[in-house]
Amino acid sequence: MKKALIATLILSISGAFAIDDKGWATTYESLSAFESVHARPGYVKPIIDNLGNVLNSNWYVSASVPQSLAVEFGLPVSVIFVGDDDRNYTETYTDPYTGVGFDYETPTIFGRHRDMSPESQDPVAMFYGSKTLNGLGIFTYPYLQAGASFYHARIVLRGMVLPAISELRKFNLFGFGLQYSFGHFFQYMLPPAAQPLDVSVVFGYNTSSIGYQPDKYEGELDLDVSATNFSFVFGYKPFDFFEVMMSLGYQSAEMKSYGHLLCVAKEYGQPTAEYGATINPDITVKGNNGFRFGLEVAFQLGKTYHPVVGLDYAGKSSFTLNALYLRQQFGEDKTPDEIAKEKGYVRGAKQEEAQAAEPVTEPASENSAEENQPEDVSDEEATEESVEDAPTTPEIEEPAAEETSADDSFNEE
Repeated sequence: MKKALIATLILSISGAFAIDDKGWATTYESLSAFESVHARPGYVKPIIDNLGNVLNSNWYVSASVPQSLAVEFGLPVSVIFVGDDDRNYTETYTDPYTGVGFDYETPTIFGRHRDMSPESQDPVAMFYGSKTLNGLGIFTYPYLQAGASFYHARIVLRGMVLPAISELRKFNLFGFGLQYSFGHFFQYMLPPAAQPLDVSVVFGYNTSSIGYQPDKYEGELDLDVSATNFSFVFGYKPFDFFEVMMSLGYQSAEMKSYGHLLCVAKEYGQPTAEYGATINPDITVKGNNGFRFGLEVAFQLGKTYHPVVGLDYAGKSSFTLNALYLRQQFGEDKTPDEIAKEKGYVRGAKQEEAQAAEPVTEPASENSAEENQPEDVSDEEATEESVEDAPTTPEIEEPAAEETSADDSFNEE
């Protein structure tokens, strides 16, 4: 009974082209969701949810940005699985006469088709999913990325342009990112075990345009997508070839629709039921805007190969599988101990280097006494003074001569 009531209410707003003979939403029903008159932003929201998460990934490949020149290039990949939360959403219907409303669950554009079996209780007028998008299990977005860094600042550019292929009439993407690391300000003050820690701030912005012309339609559905990421990245690099990173930040994503579509579908030379139907897309849909968390692991294999793998979460999870990435640094940065030595900071320096930096006291020279002599004293006077100052040896008295002779005469006798 409840399903029948829902079907009756939805029928009043759904129009005449709800499903095809297989139970899938028709092209008209799928694309008319971009028109504000139908008020179904939730039906297409999973598109920008997935696009926003994918585009806001891969803005950093390390928490550290070197002082010496470094360049990078690659084809970053971020994938997101289309799950149950992408295939259904909760819609609210409000009776225009009584003002009474209720919520009901309905498929998104990625959702299921109607059960066409005779015993099925699925409402005929329900908006069901698109056959094409329903079969999509993984969502990703291709682009090329290049960057350069110098003096702990890094700039990243990304982009992609595809020619018109089949129903895809337009596809282009451009983005830029900025990063600055702060480790060189404090690493030299940390104990050796904590010196591999680094912190950086990252900003990334994407803009993309997509043009779509479905079969048997004139005109085009245009989508403008923008995505922004602002995050703090914390990295710990215990080895030169291995780094663990964690990011905390905020992301936003938005999709604007515009254009004009006219259905010219015919069968056997005769116009179909949708013939002459028009769609004027004009809605703006926001994606997963809010807190963003990331956990990645980066490897530096050899001088240039720099793959990154990880997990990001912003309303839903996406995975970084950045296996095709190259990064080359020219020159070597100073170590924290070397920086500490230059700054005279002893705590962060090695013990032997701290001792070597201490001033050496020279022993007093033999000439110090001479240097202390007054300048107006001559050499002869100095010699006399030294003789007078020298300690005297007590004289030994010689025995008297008479006593000696007396002793000798006594011996003779």
